[in-house]
Amino acid sequence: MAKLALVYTQPLNLLAFRFFGAFIALSPIVLLWRLPLPNLKQSGALMATGVFLHIGHFGSLYVGMKLGASANIMALFAASQPVLVIISAALLARKIPAWNVWASLSLGLIGAALIIGVDMQGNKGYLLGAILGFTAVVGLSIGQVIEKQRKLGVHPIMATWVQYAFASAISIPVALYFEGLVFEGTSEFYLSTAFLIFGNSIVGILLMFSMVRQGSIAKVASIMFLVPAVGAVIAWLVVGETLSAVAIPGFILAMVGALWTNKIATGAVKT
Repeated sequence: MAKLALVYTQPLNLLAFRFFGAFIALSPIVLLWRLPLPNLKQSGALMATGVFLHIGHFGSLYVGMKLGASANIMALFAASQPVLVIISAALLARKIPAWNVWASLSLGLIGAALIIGVDMQGNKGYLLGAILGFTAVVGLSIGQVIEKQRKLGVHPIMATWVQYAFASAISIPVALYFEGLVFEGTSEFYLSTAFLIFGNSIVGILLMFSMVRQGSIAKVASIMFLVPAVGAVIAWLVVGETLSAVAIPGFILAMVGALWTNKIATGAVKT
């Protein structure tokens, strides 16, 4: 949906539309349920996490796709999230991750590198976009680890609302300064942006927060191994992206790394 929306707008504009739209959509719930506002310390912690989870992750993702990176390669990077979560948690705890954690990440990245080498065809924008895509997943992983480790006692809807308010306050002036107000009022733009606001920013993020707070981040992140195959099908249906035959070995290698990551994540849950 992001790839489709970026046909009709610029990345910083899409970021602002998404965050402000989600903030407006959640506001009636916050008011009707009379959810208590967090204090200054809690708000500061929420904003800090929001930098990684929202601005860093989605900002890097949208700019990367606008530069030319495909939705397929972004989906492959998303599949590396479980091992990045384990690495982030270990490093924040000042521990050295096991060898199989580094090996599974390397395997997935080698597969992704093969696809990038085939698809970029000398396009430096594609390469830079792919690097930003990986940066986006790193930001999301760090944000998830921080979210799991702290106990703020804030309702998840209120926490998300505060983060989107903060993200809107940052993204709107930045978008206006660097890009101006840019969008084409087509049905495709409105539908894709609406999906990003309601399906991804509200339903998806709240589900992720709920799972992270009630279970293990490794178990939650292990779901991401499904992303490459599903993402490739959706990218083909929505924006016409195809995976060339030459890139298929890289795709398979990346999927093996993702499945190995899933096994590691499951083992981390048991131990």
